[in-house]
Amino acid sequence: MKKVIAASIAIATFALNSPAAKADYTEVKQGTAFTTGSVVGAVLGGPIGMFIGALGGAYVAEQIKQVDQQEDLAVALVQAEQQSKVLSLELARRNAELAEREENLAQLQDLALDKLQLQVMFHTGSDVLTEQGAQQVQSLATFLSKNTDLVIHLNGHTDPRGTDEYNNVLSQYRAISVQQALEAQGIESDRIAVSAYGSGQSRANRGDLEAYALERRVDIDIIKPAHEAMAMGH
Repeated sequence: MKKVIAASIAIATFALNSPAAKADYTEVKQGTAFTTGSVVGAVLGGPIGMFIGALGGAYVAEQIKQVDQQEDLAVALVQAEQQSKVLSLELARRNAELAEREENLAQLQDLALDKLQLQVMFHTGSDVLTEQGAQQVQSLATFLSKNTDLVIHLNGHTDPRGTDEYNNVLSQYRAISVQQALEAQGIESDRIAVSAYGSGQSRANRGDLEAYALERRVDIDIIKPAHEAMAMGH
């Protein structure tokens, strides 16, 4: 009988040191517990003792199984937490990159807007775009094409020479001239509002020709959002 017990213990030791998978390892431990319990019970109490030992071995085997399952759940939980941390860090990194891109885009847009000349100048008594004025309008159209959420308000002006009626009409035609040039470049008409002020906002001293030159113009206001700009224009 001692040889049987020794053999059982040897089998158990071999099973515990086996490089089998986790599930197989648990089954070996359970089987060893059951076998060992049965053998010990037989030694101590014959057939009845063996039966009682087997029951005790089965109980121990079940406890071993539950412990192993709990260990597996704990390991899985730790791995899930680690994976969650990795994903959180990755999400934070991508959000930071997106915020940086949006900031760079806003800076580029502001830079492009700053480079635009937001006044189109005209010759005396004329509503025809100069060569420089046409280039300005083309640059403005390119900018508006890339920023479709923006609209513009064109404000026509004249110097104080001439009658109010004449200057009012001339300032209107100047603004319309810029509007038509923008529409020819593909800018939708509903993104453009027009106003005419004649010489009503002139600040030039009488006879100051240089100051007069600065008042023969169309001012360009770039506005966002679209519905607010259209409300101003009507």
